Amino acid sequence: MRRPLIGITCDHNTRPTGGDSAAALSMSQYLLPHYYTLAVERAGGLPILLPYRVDKALIDDYANLCDGYVFSGGNDYDPAAWGEERHPQAVAIDPAREAFDRALIAAVEKRHSPILGICGGMQLMNIHRGGSLHQFLPEMGLAPAIEHRRQTIAEWSRRHAVELDRGSKTAQVIGASEIASNSSHKQAVNALGQGLRVAGTARDGVIEALEDPTRDFYIGVQWHPERQSDEPTQLRLFQELIERARSRDNRALDNRVLDDRAFDARALPDNREREIVKSN
Repeated sequence: MRRPLIGITCDHNTRPTGGDSAAALSMSQYLLPHYYTLAVERAGGLPILLPYRVDKALIDDYANLCDGYVFSGGNDYDPAAWGEERHPQAVAIDPAREAFDRALIAAVEKRHSPILGICGGMQLMNIHRGGSLHQFLPEMGLAPAIEHRRQTIAEWSRRHAVELDRGSKTAQVIGASEIASNSSHKQAVNALGQGLRVAGTARDGVIEALEDPTRDFYIGVQWHPERQSDEPTQLRLFQELIERARSRDNRALDNRVLDDRAFDARALPDNREREIVKSN
């Protein structure tokens, strides 16, 4: 059985060279933690990375290529989208990536493709629907106090509880009403985008999961399930993404088969079919 093709957005890294900007540019690289591809592979998908420094004309090709999509985390999207100035603590995402991400999510949503957003990817899903973000959680004075940021590699092991809405698709997919999640973000969803609902929150009220209940699979989570994909509850997000992608791929395959048969019937009139049979 063919593995569904899952496109994953990526970030970039520029190694310091000590030289001029041209030298720095020559060392610019695409960047994605391998946990993303590992989680997709474990769940039964075929992961591919989607480079974003490409001609915009290729967006539709990407949107037609894959059966499902993971929008990965990264730095902070431009708050001008919801009418704010950038917070001093925000770290701007590469503008080329932001332009690519926003064009890609619009294209794949039009095709009703399954989408899983992770951390910044969830925030993108909300911004795309016209929502807004809190730009710096430590200033909000939330209670009880939860540290959502990650300062060191060792802090990936730190967890906090996320309470899931029992009636949400997210809870149904995960198979639990509460999970222990990792955390690595300083921003969070504020006003919800159009058609979205809250599917999970931390105990301080921070939105940790959202979804569009009218879509087959349009789920975003603020934590990083790819780093916990050895845990069944976390892997289920990827498994369901792959299952929805597989169903979509099978429908497309059925349509292609029907189209091929229709083409054959039109291309070979009855007398031509008889000639072919007779010659054989």
